[in-house]
Amino acid sequence: MRSDKYSEIGLRLALAGVGTGLSVAFIALSYYLSFMSLSFTVLTSVGIMCPLARDYYREGILAAIAAGVIGFFIANIKIVPYAMASGLYVVLTVFLYNKKVNVILLTVIKAAYSCLVFWIIYKITGTLVVNFEKLTFLADFNETGLYVLLNAIFLVCFLAYDFLLIKGYEYAKKLAARIIKK
Repeated sequence: MRSDKYSEIGLRLALAGVGTGLSVAFIALSYYLSFMSLSFTVLTSVGIMCPLARDYYREGILAAIAAGVIGFFIANIKIVPYAMASGLYVVLTVFLYNKKVNVILLTVIKAAYSCLVFWIIYKITGTLVVNFEKLTFLADFNETGLYVLLNAIFLVCFLAYDFLLIKGYEYAKKLAARIIKK
């Protein structure tokens, strides 16, 4: 009986450790390969899914925070996209999905959160930059119109990311059930 308890704790911590390692690796890759930073930022959620695939929420939070702290020492301010769109957001999304919260209400809340994330990334950190020399058709927009257009595109992409996050969670849950036997 006692060894079962310790093996469960070991499994929880192992999944959190593997998840943290994967997330930190993708954070480092997003920093050093800046042309693929968005892709690697999205892939950091794969690491957070490791403990969440077994519904270990505390370990998922631990993995998200640990990856964020370690990633801060690697990427400094460029950790903000991870902190806003991956990290704890993945844990919260999976938790609310499992609690069967109203989908329409969640979509409205996530759309508002998406606007906040875009504002922080675009206005405050300056990590999202538009090169007007290459995108000449955007030169016709004034600053407000351009912000609204980019925010709308970001919103659609964010909601698609959220949908794919849930589908990835469902797949990870099935995969973990096959791989990890009790």
